[in-house]
Amino acid sequence: MIGMKLWQHFSREALYECYQCARCTGSCPAMEVSPAIGPRETILKCLNHDHEDVVKDERLWLCCTCHVCEDRCPQKIPISELLVALRNHAVRRGNVPDRLIMAIELLAKTGRSMIVHQLDDMRAYHGLGPLPPVPVDEVRDILKATGLDEVVEF
Repeated sequence: MIGMKLWQHFSREALYECYQCARCTGSCPAMEVSPAIGPRETILKCLNHDHEDVVKDERLWLCCTCHVCEDRCPQKIPISELLVALRNHAVRRGNVPDRLIMAIELLAKTGRSMIVHQLDDMRAYHGLGPLPPVPVDEVRDILKATGLDEVVEF
């Protein structure tokens, strides 16, 4: 059933256009800093196995959705859209990395995805004022509207 939902949001036929030139993987910044799953491997796994293999792989979350893979793809395959669809399915299956859950919890609590209390001193040193307050209630409303409150308690 999950597989059917993924292909409702992303065209499986688009993946068949890939002729495995590996330009997407060769220019992927995530591949430069970590053994990420890579765009080419993602396409191959989705076509030759089951996308569930990809959804279970934590390396899926290393993609920074910079779209360089799409810029380099001679077939113009929307790889970033595929990765976002796979991540959405991973979340629905409860496969969310702990570091992402912590960031979501912090975002819901403070309106920011990282701890910034030390930034005020650094900003003052550089002649900058403190960061403006964040409308936390609005951030929580957005998180709830996206359904994240069903995945992460906040």
